[in-house]
Amino acid sequence: MMKRLAVALAAGATVSTLAFASASLLTVDGGTIQAGVDTSLGCDEDGVKANWGLETDDDTVRNVRVSGIDTACVGADMFVSVNGAAAKKATIAGDSVSVPFSAPYPSAESINDIRIWIEG
Repeated sequence: MMKRLAVALAAGATVSTLAFASASLLTVDGGTIQAGVDTSLGCDEDGVKANWGLETDDDTVRNVRVSGIDTACVGADMFVSVNGAAAKKATIAGDSVSVPFSAPYPSAESINDIRIWIEG
């Protein structure tokens, strides 16, 4: 009985170890659109967050809301560029800024990257 229990426990540990090792080799892909944190902004040491303004009526993306902006950035200019397009400028007046796009993006999947920088 003890031998059977020891074999079962050893087999369970082996399977668990293999499953963990296999999971560590998996490729994680966030897809074509992802909001996250940027910690490279000078006046904001802990970074900002970007969230897309998705219009649910037609599934277009019409703006980006940048939040978590440090008070040290108030009065500075923030620039946002999506998919390499010309940057849109907004002056920071609080802890968040909504930057509208010149034309809506047809879908969230059509956005490949976003660049946010603060000057001033």
